[in-house]
Amino acid sequence: MAKYLLRRILYIILVLFIVSFVIFMLFRTMPGDPVDMFLPPEMAAGMEAAEFAIQRQEIIDTMRLDEPHVVQYFYWLAAVFQGNFGQSMETRLPVIDHIRQPMTNTIVFNIINMILVFSITIPVGIYCAIKRGKTFDNVALVGSMFGISTPTFLVGLILIVTFVVLLPGNFFPMFGMASVMPPDSGTLAWYLDRLRHMALPLTATLLVSLAALMRFTRSAMIDTLNMDFVRTARSKGLPEKTVIYIHAFRNALIPIITVMAGWFIMIFSGTMAIELTFQWQGMGVIMLNALNLRDIGVLMTMNVFYALIAFTVILLLDIAYVIADPRIRLQ
Repeated sequence: MAKYLLRRILYIILVLFIVSFVIFMLFRTMPGDPVDMFLPPEMAAGMEAAEFAIQRQEIIDTMRLDEPHVVQYFYWLAAVFQGNFGQSMETRLPVIDHIRQPMTNTIVFNIINMILVFSITIPVGIYCAIKRGKTFDNVALVGSMFGISTPTFLVGLILIVTFVVLLPGNFFPMFGMASVMPPDSGTLAWYLDRLRHMALPLTATLLVSLAALMRFTRSAMIDTLNMDFVRTARSKGLPEKTVIYIHAFRNALIPIITVMAGWFIMIFSGTMAIELTFQWQGMGVIMLNALNLRDIGVLMTMNVFYALIAFTVILLLDIAYVIADPRIRLQ
């Protein structure tokens, strides 16, 4: 186990180096002058020619733009090892400060969503597999088809029209993360206000997520319930709950764990469609703005961070397979 983990960690470091190098080269070879992002025409218009030349040269010297791209990459890598991830072109703040609050918003939103999704889909998927072909299963399948075929942003718009426009009271806000005059931070009223603003975007994400994962859990359980070892367990007179929740469900965990790993990665990437629909200040909006502005510091930091999270989750996924099924061995 120790040798396997060490080898995988070394692979992760190597792949991260390759990924960061490729992404850096792609951004640096894109058309356009990076200096123009820091000195847009409207800012340059109010400067004297000499002042503009000085400002431009300072940016070139700071970002090492007069060096070859490979040399620039290693300067960037050295700065990262020192905790300096660059400066955001959008806010002129250090990248870490620029993404800290949106990252927190995205993580909180998606963790709550993930807890609700798995606490609902796993029991419903198991029940649908047990009641295959019955009324409950058919209704759930029809509802899941609607959820799968409907884009998340459209579900969000339907919720806005239904609960904000048509229904009286306006209890649920249409946009934003907090009231114009929010309660004092950290109080119960402040948390309730945040939950009230989170209700509609969370419901939209939840409805779409439930559909796909419920069908996935149902299919995994149906395949497992048709296996010989389940029939053997029933023939031995074991209680039905023991057969389903201990024997069958444990063997159906492998595909479910795989889906959970993908969801964990999504926690950090954000849900761009929902964030744009409800003006939720998360990482989806930050990444979209960074792409529009060619904010290389933010883009590099987030892409490398997502790659690190993905590789780490894949490693934990392999370990989870061994825990769920002792027949699997790490080699």
